[in-house]
Parts: sequence; structure tokens; C-alpha cells
Amino acid sequence: MTQRDSPGAWFAAPVALFMLACFAMPIVIVTWFSVMPPRSFDLTTNVTLENYRAAISEGYARPMMWSLLGALITTCVTALLAWPAAVILHRHAGRWAALVSALIALPIFISESVRLFGMSVFMMPRGGILAGTLNAVFGLQIGSILNTWAAALVGMIYVHLPFMLFPLILGISLIPADRIEAARDLGANRWQVFREVELPLALPGLLIGALLTFVLCLGANAEAAILGGRAVTVITAAIEQRFNYAQDWPMGAALTVLVIAITAAIVLPILSRLDLNKLTKR
Repeated sequence: MTQRDSPGAWFAAPVALFMLACFAMPIVIVTWFSVMPPRSFDLTTNVTLENYRAAISEGYARPMMWSLLGALITTCVTALLAWPAAVILHRHAGRWAALVSALIALPIFISESVRLFGMSVFMMPRGGILAGTLNAVFGLQIGSILNTWAAALVGMIYVHLPFMLFPLILGISLIPADRIEAARDLGANRWQVFREVELPLALPGLLIGALLTFVLCLGANAEAAILGGRAVTVITAAIEQRFNYAQDWPMGAALTVLVIAITAAIVLPILSRLDLNKLTKR
């Protein structure tokens, strides 16, 4: 069968139409709203960039920086935590690897808000599990990190660790054991083996996990609202406030378009360098 006669295009058509209707069209609509006059729902008025100028000049840069910084820190910390865990699960867990992986993935099937409220109880200064345990066992009195930026970060790391771990396990599986043995036979120390052999071969899985974690953290709101309290304002909270409470849809749409543009500027160059066929062993 020639490429022209291949039915692949016909099979892909429903998916393409679904993506066009559910992904591309909402972005077009939001972009349309973003160029409407401020606090207006008139789609026939002149196009304006006033909402974008206001988004930059009216204090929305700080929530954007909080979101970007939190996503970056969470991505780096989860990568540091997930690498040794992925190595242990792939190379040393043996028959227990499936059970441990299932236990790690199990919280994903529980409501994120429920898990975060559980963490808030854990972090309470009085009556909390952490403070009560330290006081009972060691006689230590500690304050609470609840309603701080640190608490929001801990929540994001806890929630998004599986999204880094499982792609990284796939990346670790791409490292042939004989390559590591050959490097050691040639006199490479542990750091050299990691830098020259393990990291380059596992990089596709690491990048996939980093992209998933970063994008999900950039749009995270529950961690900041439940654990961060009033100490943290992220860009998603500002967007929600513009749409729901202020009824200023053009400003909310402009902030949304800016988040999409920043995300695309970070994600697309990385995706263009990824070899997904290699990751899936095709």
C-alpha cells in the first residue's frame, strides 16, 4: 500500500477534529476576548491591547513570577527526589517494583483537595500531627509553616512528584547496563558515569517529567489556596478573580493568553528536541 493510499490520515481525522474543537477553538475565543475593551462584552468594538498593558502595569507581574518560580523550584526538587527513587525501582526493587509503583500512584486517584487538606492538618502548630509528634517524642515546640510560601511549595512537591517519577523510570530503563559497566571498567568514577552515561541516555524521560511537572505547577491553584493562604497569590488565582468575581473577562483572558504564551515559549523548544520514538522504544 502506498503512502497516498494509507488510511492513517482518515483514522487521525477524528482526533484532529477533536483537538481543533476542544483545544484550538478555546484559545482563539480567549484571545478574542483579550483584545476587547476593558470590562466590556461587546464583540463588535475596536480591537485594543489595553488589557495586556494593564496586565503588565497593574501588579500582575508578581503573581506571574510567584507561579514561575514555584514551578521551577518544584520541578528541580522533584527531579532530585525522583532520580534515586527511579534508579532503585528499576534496578533494585525486583518483584516489589510494581507494588511500590502502585502505592506511589495511588494518591493520584484521590481528590487533590482532600490530600492538601490532610497536609494542612499535618502542618498545624497545635493539634497537628507533625508538631504533636515532635512534642511528644522529643519535647520540641515548633511553629507552623502553614499559610506560608514554603507550605505551598511542599504541597506542590508532594502532589506532582509522581508526574516526574514515572517518566524518569522510563528514561532510566533506556540506560543499558553494559554501558555503565564499560564506563566503570575504563576507570570512570560514580560522578563521571552519571554525567557521561546515565544522564544523557535518561534525558528524554527526565525532560518529559520536567515538562509535565512544570506545566502542571504553573497552573496549580489549590496548593497556594489551601496551604499558602493569604501569603501566596499565584497567577491562576488572579485569573479566577478576574473572571468570576470582578467579571472583567477581557483582563482575565489577557492574563490567560500571557500564561499560554509563556508556557509555549518554554515547552515547545524542549519538545522539538525530544525523540519520543526513542522513549517508547519504537
